[in-house]
Amino acid sequence: MTYDAKRRDRYRLAVAAVTGLATCAVAGATGAATGMAEAQTAQQAAEKASQQGAAPAEQRRARVDTLERPIRTKVVTRVVRVTVGGGEVSAPASTTSSSSSSPSTSSSSSSSSSNSNSGPGGPAPQPPPPPPPPSDSSGS
Repeated sequence: MTYDAKRRDRYRLAVAAVTGLATCAVAGATGAATGMAEAQTAQQAAEKASQQGAAPAEQRRARVDTLERPIRTKVVTRVVRVTVGGGEVSAPASTTSSSSSSPSTSSSSSSSSSNSNSGPGGPAPQPPPPPPPPSDSSGS
């Protein structure tokens, strides 16, 4: 009797089949043992609860209430204006026009009146230059 490739393949198939069947049997036995242990534990817990006069765990369910909370959206808008280079605060240019009592500060004014805020005197004067920085003196 010779050992050839055909015979080798049959043995390999037989070993794989037996290993697979053994694995399935062990997994099934493990599941069965776990299920029986769980059933025994549940039975013991039910007996203990009945001796104490309490309801079984399946009958004691927690009641969950969900609350619909109102949704509030808070929008905070802050306008920050930065002056670069320093300077002094001066009063705005006065307008003597009788058609408008206060200059408009809105950036969404109509395109036909683009220079309506300049007033009769023309553009506002430039602010004075910033004061020189303080000198570092050590007292000597």
